[in-house]
Amino acid sequence: MSINDLEFLHGAAFLRLLKRASYISISYLSYIHSSLYTIKSSNQKSAILFKISKKPTSSWSFSFSSQEENALTRFHETYPDVRLFIVLICHRDGVCCLSEQQLWTILDPSEGLAKQRVSVKREPKGSYYVKGTGRVPLEQTVPQNNWPDVILSTSNNL
Repeated sequence: MSINDLEFLHGAAFLRLLKRASYISISYLSYIHSSLYTIKSSNQKSAILFKISKKPTSSWSFSFSSQEENALTRFHETYPDVRLFIVLICHRDGVCCLSEQQLWTILDPSEGLAKQRVSVKREPKGSYYVKGTGRVPLEQTVPQNNWPDVILSTSNNL
């Protein structure tokens, strides 16, 4: 059985995570969504929802489905105190990790998550520029090297 793109790109992101943590536990929340995991380190418990783009070069586009919207609702009901991150895997370029709070600053909360889009762009050797629905930009760029340190951090300042 061959390795599909989803397995390949999730694996690459997980390898970077494993290299940064002295202790880590990963739980697959497939009963909620096929791309949702909890990550427990010695300092922090977080959750990640992977999104992938197979487009080989910048800019990458990510859309959200009603299944993902329902999954986030179920996740928050089950794990109300766990921080959630949206991990945007930009093909082989790298990983752009946003906290859920950051995500909602560029999306329209009154519209829900389904059918909204996020666009990620990166110039060579630069950081990620992120825009949401209606081309609303994230206040700051996302450094290419913030993954996975941002989810392992005990700080809530993102």
